Amino acid sequence: MQRFKQNSFTKKPFGKSHSMNLHKQGSGSARTVAVFVHGLNGSGYGTWKAWPRILFEGGSGFPPIDVALFYYPSLFKAAYRLQPGANIDLQAQQLAEHLQELSKEYDEIYLIAHSLGGLVAEAAVSLYLTDLVIRERDCLPVSPIAAIFLMASPLAGSGKALLLFSFFRDVRRLRLLSKDQERYAQFFNSHVQVQCLASEGKYRFIVPRYAGIATLDVAVSPTSASGSIPNEQRRQFRGTHFSVVKPKSPTDPQHAWLLACLRDVQEMRAQWHRNAKQKKLATVLQDDAASDVFVTRLESERRRSAWDIIYNRVRAEASTSYVDVLDYSHVKADTKVDLLIAVNQASGVIAGSHASNHVVASAVEAFESGAAVDVGICPVGEEHPEAESEVGNLLPAGARNKFYIEGADDDDTMGEVIGGWIDALLHRHPSRQAIKNRHRILRLSYDAYEEAEEL
Repeated sequence: MQRFKQNSFTKKPFGKSHSMNLHKQGSGSARTVAVFVHGLNGSGYGTWKAWPRILFEGGSGFPPIDVALFYYPSLFKAAYRLQPGANIDLQAQQLAEHLQELSKEYDEIYLIAHSLGGLVAEAAVSLYLTDLVIRERDCLPVSPIAAIFLMASPLAGSGKALLLFSFFRDVRRLRLLSKDQERYAQFFNSHVQVQCLASEGKYRFIVPRYAGIATLDVAVSPTSASGSIPNEQRRQFRGTHFSVVKPKSPTDPQHAWLLACLRDVQEMRAQWHRNAKQKKLATVLQDDAASDVFVTRLESERRRSAWDIIYNRVRAEASTSYVDVLDYSHVKADTKVDLLIAVNQASGVIAGSHASNHVVASAVEAFESGAAVDVGICPVGEEHPEAESEVGNLLPAGARNKFYIEGADDDDTMGEVIGGWIDALLHRHPSRQAIKNRHRILRLSYDAYEEAEEL
C-alpha cells in the first residue's frame, strides 16, 4: 500500500507491486477512510473521476476524510494472461489484506464499489470478518468495516456481460446466480445484519449495505442491482452504468446520498456503543434501583432506521447522571415498560391500513395488560391532525385520555414529540420533583434540565 499525505487530493500512479493508494489528510487526524473499488475493466482513478477528491476535501457539513483507491487489472487489462480476466478470489484476498492493515489505523472503513467491484468488495469483507472471528473470538458486532456501498453492482448477475465476453474468467463471475455469488450472499444472510440498526439480534456483525441503482443501466438490471438490500437503503439515480459513479460536485445526488448514509451509519454505530454501555449498567435491574432507571420501547408498523435512530438518540440524550432511560431490550424480560412509544405513518392511519391498526392495537393491549405504564402514539406525516382523530376512534371507550396522542409533520418533529413524552416520564424522578420552577420542565433541552436543578 502506498501512502500519500496531502493537503489537496492529487492522483498518484500505482506502483508495480502496490494495488492500493491511500490519500491521507495533511493533518493526519482522520479516523475514517473510504475505499473505492472499481469494476470490470475500470481503473483506480478514472472510474470515479472527481468523487474521491470531493469526499477527500469534505464539505456539506461533513468533515474531510481519508480516501483509498484499490486497483486490479481486469477484462482487457488482464487479457494477456493464459487465463484472461481477473482472478476475483485473489483480488478479494488482496483487498481483505488491505482492509486488515487499514483497520489498525481507522475506526471506520467505508467501501464504495462499482459494478464487479461490488462482488470483489463483498468477498473481501467476508474474508476479513471471518479472519477477525478467528483472531478475536470476542470481537464486537460493530467492526472497523462500517458499511458497503454497491453502485450498479450485479448482485444477481448480468447475462448481457456474459453474451459479449464469456471467455474472460472475471466476466464468467457475473453469470446469473453463480455459485460464487451465492456463497458470499449466504455469508451475509447468515452472519451480517445489513440494515442500519443498532440492534443485537442473531447476527454476528452489523455492516449496513446500500445500493445505488442507475436508471439508464443497460448492463445491470434494477433487480440485480438491488439484491437483498433493504428498500430504505436503496436509491435510484438518473444515469448510465458508468456515469452513476461520476458525480461532478458535492451537490450531486449521489454524493449527497452518500453523506446522508454516512451520517446514519455513524449515528447507528455511536448508538450501538451507547446501548452496550447501558446494557452493561442494566445487566441486573434491581428493585431498589427502579427510581433511577426508566424503560422505554419503540413499536412501529415497519422497521425504519430513521425512526430507530431518532428514538435512540432522544433516549440517550435524556439519560443523565441522575437517571438512565433504557430500551426494554437492555433489561430483564419481565420488566415493565414505563413508556411504550408507537409510531406509524399518518397516511396509513387515515387509510385504515392493517399495519397501522396493528400498531395501535398492540399499544392498547400492552397498556391494558399492564406491560406498559404509559403509551404514546405518534402518526408521522403532514396529515397527522386527521390521523390523530382516527387513532382516537381506534381506542376503546374511555382510553383516549390515558394515552399521549400527538402527531408530527416529519421525522425531526417526531423526535421532538418523543422528547416531550420522555420529559414527562422523567418528572417522576426525585431530582425532577425537587425543581421549583415546574413550568420550565416540559420542552426544555436536556442541558437546560441540568441548569434548572441548580435553581
